[in-house]
Amino acid sequence: MSLARNRLPVIVTVLIVAAFGVFGVSLVTRVGYLAVPAALGLPSGLPGLRFVPVGETTWLMALTDSVAALVLVALVALARGGFWRTCGAFLTGAVLADLLRAVVLAQTASTGLGAYAGYLAGALASGLVWGVALGWLAGLAALPRKKHHAPAGAG
Repeated sequence: MSLARNRLPVIVTVLIVAAFGVFGVSLVTRVGYLAVPAALGLPSGLPGLRFVPVGETTWLMALTDSVAALVLVALVALARGGFWRTCGAFLTGAVLADLLRAVVLAQTASTGLGAYAGYLAGALASGLVWGVALGWLAGLAALPRKKHHAPAGAG
């Protein structure tokens, strides 16, 4: 039980990136404002664990999303501490994951230096927003839990 309790933030993070892998595209299409980064060529949302490319994306982008998602999960797994350290690890992981995705997108698009810098700035902003928006879930999973004891007369 202790192992599962210690790994709960990692489990929550894996569920988040798996949900972005499965439902990320439908989330962006249902909530129009989430499509703005994608319209600019930036990563939309957190990276998702994917086994196949989505839509017109390439295998390289599917692999990049999966590696970026694993980077996020690894940083949360390495976080030792409570709510704030886990939130910080999630935020850092979201920023690093989006920066990785932006580098691959910029390389694929063969952009110039200015556009490359724009990709990186956009990825930094996107990672910060998503890290703050969802990092608290992993942070809540890191909070200590009270042990429940059976009442004195219960056998």
